[in-house]
Parts: sequence; structure tokens; C-alpha cells
Amino acid sequence: MRSLIAAGLMVVPLCLADTAAIAAPPQLLNKTVLVSWSESAQQKLPDGRTIAETISRTRTVYVSSAGRVFVKAVSRGSGGGGKSEEVAPGSSNTSLNFKGNTLVGHAVFAGFARQVVVTFDPAFSSCSVNVTYGRSGGPRTWKSYDGQRTIELLSLSVGGTSCSIRDGNALAS
Repeated sequence: MRSLIAAGLMVVPLCLADTAAIAAPPQLLNKTVLVSWSESAQQKLPDGRTIAETISRTRTVYVSSAGRVFVKAVSRGSGGGGKSEEVAPGSSNTSLNFKGNTLVGHAVFAGFARQVVVTFDPAFSSCSVNVTYGRSGGPRTWKSYDGQRTIELLSLSVGGTSCSIRDGNALAS
């Protein structure tokens, strides 16, 4: 059953907002930012069993030459489940903002939220990522990859973060 279990967080990408309001730095135009991290989650299934799941998450963020932001979000659970979603500018599931040399994304879930901060060096040639989860009260839940079950999140830790920048559109292929 572990293949059906995993985080509903994959449905809400790293960042998506009304990109008309986002001023992308000119150094990132026509570039792809590749962000990844892993999560160790203790989860309580609807039948009361508790399981551990490792979830790998990647976000491929393309900033077009016009400054429009496109995102591909992929999540894979250690039990074999997973989900991939491509999102075009204008979606409003979460927020995305460029602030100086950072790109900040927020996503809100039932009982908790995620913040992803990508920090760029002054030349925008390298980057680092920090992923933080916070509790907002009430039970923390997410959906299974198949969307059929609500799973309670008991604990979550983030590790294995990476970030890189490359020229061109990695989403074009």
C-alpha cells in the first residue's frame, strides 16, 4: 500500500502566482532553475497504521525571455507513488515572488505551510535552497497520490537540498 501513500504537497508546486506582478531579475531571463529536496515523513493512514515515507521533490522553474515563469513539479515517494504537474503563469495555488536575489514560494495546506527560498549569488550564476515547514494549527493532512485518501502528517524533516541554474528552457524537451 505504500505506493499509494505520499504527500499531497506535490500537487501544489513550489511557486505559482500571477506572474504579471512578478518582476524576474534580468539575469534569469531565458534560464532554468532546478531545485530539489527530500522529505522524511511519518504518516498516519486512515486505517490507523503509521508508516514512514521518503519523498523526493523537484521543481524545474523556467523564466522566459519575457519574464514569465513556468514550473514543473515532480514528487516521488519511496513506496513507488508519485505525481508530476506542469503549471503555466497565472495559476494561483501558491505565491511566488522575486525579492532582490531571492525567489520565495509559499504553499498552504491543511494545518501547515511550506516556504521555499532560493537564494542566488550576485551574478545569478549559482543558487542555494532552503525549505521550511510550519504548523498553522489543527491536524496536518495531505492527500495520497491517487487523491482518494486523506493522510495525517505526524512529523516531517527536510534534507538533501540542491539548486542549480542553466541556460535555456529545460521544459522544452
